[in-house]
Amino acid sequence: MNQGRHILFLNEFYHPDICASAVVAADHLPKIAALRPDWKVSILCGDRAWDDPSIKYPARETIDAVNVVRVDRPSVSRRSLLRRALGFAAFGRNAVRAAGTLGKIDLVVGTTAPPQGGDIARKIAKACGSKYIYKVLDLYPDLAAALGKTRAGGFLYRRWLTADTRAMQGAAAVVCIAERMTRRIAETRPIPGDRLHTIHDGYDASRLAPTPDNPFRARHNSDGRFVVQYAGNMGLSHPFDAILAAARQLASDKGIRFQFIGDGPQRETIRVQLSPNCQLIDYQPADQLGNILATADVCLISQHETMFDMALPYKIYANLAAGKPVIFIGNRRSEIAEWLEDSGAGICVPHSDPGALVAAVQAFRGSEEKRTAAGRAARALFEARFDSSAAARAWVELLERC
Repeated sequence: MNQGRHILFLNEFYHPDICASAVVAADHLPKIAALRPDWKVSILCGDRAWDDPSIKYPARETIDAVNVVRVDRPSVSRRSLLRRALGFAAFGRNAVRAAGTLGKIDLVVGTTAPPQGGDIARKIAKACGSKYIYKVLDLYPDLAAALGKTRAGGFLYRRWLTADTRAMQGAAAVVCIAERMTRRIAETRPIPGDRLHTIHDGYDASRLAPTPDNPFRARHNSDGRFVVQYAGNMGLSHPFDAILAAARQLASDKGIRFQFIGDGPQRETIRVQLSPNCQLIDYQPADQLGNILATADVCLISQHETMFDMALPYKIYANLAAGKPVIFIGNRRSEIAEWLEDSGAGICVPHSDPGALVAAVQAFRGSEEKRTAAGRAARALFEARFDSSAAARAWVELLERC
């Protein structure tokens, strides 16, 4: 029995932040602590809110048996890549320093939030004489090149790839959130296969219980239209051209409403292209997600075609848990496309064919039986594979081995 083991997780954000990596960590870590109460579970994160950097959280607190240690993270705009890079660097320096004040650390788990998180975990582990695990949320620098933020094969790309590969090679385990990402690493980097693992993040469905009066529906769909909903990050990896084009094609149908809920670099692009049948809605409090998804008749997920093996949109798990039909706009080689089409929970359409998206929306709208069957399939798929309690158990098994 590893009495007194100290497991240190590293993630740029943590509860009460609403960004995906913070939600996942706040979902998994208390479950890990409950499964192994003999361990001390800590997380090093930044002190500023992801969606509003003017908000600062306490430097130290305990949340659901997890020891939360927050370090200074500069207030930077999420829309400026240069300022974000400076923020990443400052967070990394402060995290390494703070780790030195936490006493004995037996294992470090770093993530790609920030993108250099694997290297930060390596430095902390080296300083405290422990092993580390590298969790890959997004695969860099591949993702940055796919977005056109760095040139594949260029100087910056090569340096970044070298550093990231070094972090993977030194890790006791490399954990990806999707099988396609694991395969890509195995095919493109010299990492021993026995160190590569896939653990899907999953979701805690108890967070989705809608309230009986559903104030979100009352405010945003009081006239009972058929709601086609995109809820989440409006980032560069989520193209909206096909969705906006489909909305325009369906503008004459007064019974359909498209909802865009969230924020990100593409929010302004969406705003200026909205047709009359669309709503642009700000980020909602995390406790409203159940009401938001209960308002949707169909949920949309969009991912850049080239990123099918570099990232996995986290919103898929909540959509499945809510028992909603899903239309995925992206590459058919994505795991999400495979899950939806194999289970009957949804449809995959390409970004190049807005007409296919229109047809998919009309098919779901025109058949309550089709919607009900897809919703049931979504929930069944979630219960069979993606409850986050299973992910927490898989993490405990891996941590024990390491």
